[in-house]
Amino acid sequence: MQDKDTYWFAVKTRQDVQAEKYFSEHCADVFFPKEEVRTPSGQIRIRPVIPRVMFIRTTQENALSLEQDGKTMSGQAVPFWIYRYSRRGEIQRIRDEQIRLIRLLTASDSSKCEVFRKSDFKRGELVRVTGGIYEGYTGTVQRVKKNKHVVVEIEGICMVLLPFIHPDLLQVIPGQ
Repeated sequence: MQDKDTYWFAVKTRQDVQAEKYFSEHCADVFFPKEEVRTPSGQIRIRPVIPRVMFIRTTQENALSLEQDGKTMSGQAVPFWIYRYSRRGEIQRIRDEQIRLIRLLTASDSSKCEVFRKSDFKRGELVRVTGGIYEGYTGTVQRVKKNKHVVVEIEGICMVLLPFIHPDLLQVIPGQ
């Protein structure tokens, strides 16, 4: 159970391995989405799903303190910063449902997808998923590599293509 005063924040860093270790010692939770990829030589390598970005769960005060004081980890300067809302300048909280979505999509059994009946949905239409494990998420229909996908945006950080969602589980949100 998470403390009601803790929130998820997105952190950008150039030294993610050191930052992940540091944050795991100072935060309630750390989520650094990674995936296995096969190199041309056949070796399996782990790489970040969102380069240089990880998510930490902590209080807002601790996040600001880490940003201020934690720039030196293990005696080395490791620059990192917490994403902020561009208009207000305050650090950006990430909703639990968005973290759950990224966790679902970075699980080892996830796959890329498209909207099944392409003619049913137009590019840019706002849709809501009405069933299945992605129920409740909203996104827009976008064309990616000649196929239509449901795209969910995490403001200012990333956009996520949902895995296959049958059109019977999608509902157009009118008036958007």
